[in-house]
Amino acid sequence: MKVGFVFECQPKGSDEQVYTYIAKQLCAALNILPENISSMGNKKSLIDESATDVSIMLNNGCDFVFIIWDRLPKWGGTGRCEDHQAELTRNLTNGGVNLTRIIFCCINEMLESWMIADGRGVTTYFQNILPDHRSQQTQSSPKNRLIKYNGRYNESVDNIGIVKALPDFTRAARWNDSFGHFKQRVEAICP
Repeated sequence: MKVGFVFECQPKGSDEQVYTYIAKQLCAALNILPENISSMGNKKSLIDESATDVSIMLNNGCDFVFIIWDRLPKWGGTGRCEDHQAELTRNLTNGGVNLTRIIFCCINEMLESWMIADGRGVTTYFQNILPDHRSQQTQSSPKNRLIKYNGRYNESVDNIGIVKALPDFTRAARWNDSFGHFKQRVEAICP
């Protein structure tokens, strides 16, 4: 099954590396080609301009396209997933995109929030003990928490290493609803 991805990060950025890796781990049958990955650079561009890239991916034979963005930072607007998705839906509809083939994934806070939900990956990667952060409250400001526990943190380098150090994704999915949604949606389309 061919899938596409649209991210708010820079090309080859942390989100692109991590989510495409996890999708393949959850479903080896997914066909993720570089030409079906679009990194929009920021959330405003993702919301306002992704319809064209999504249309191209669907025309290139993608069965589904994931649109993944972080709820925070707000970058203007409300910072609410529902509002972002409503804007995306409006822009995609205006672009003639078949919404039944779109999988929206708003990550509550940001990528790092679910990575610290299950501290095993961070602990293994940095070799420092990081407790699990099981609630949304303790998942807030995740980048600052990673720096606090490890003394350093570079998302472009460290995130993929942390994710690869996780033995599985069950805890993160259980303790972070938005990551659980992503995991569930990948598994739901896996042939």
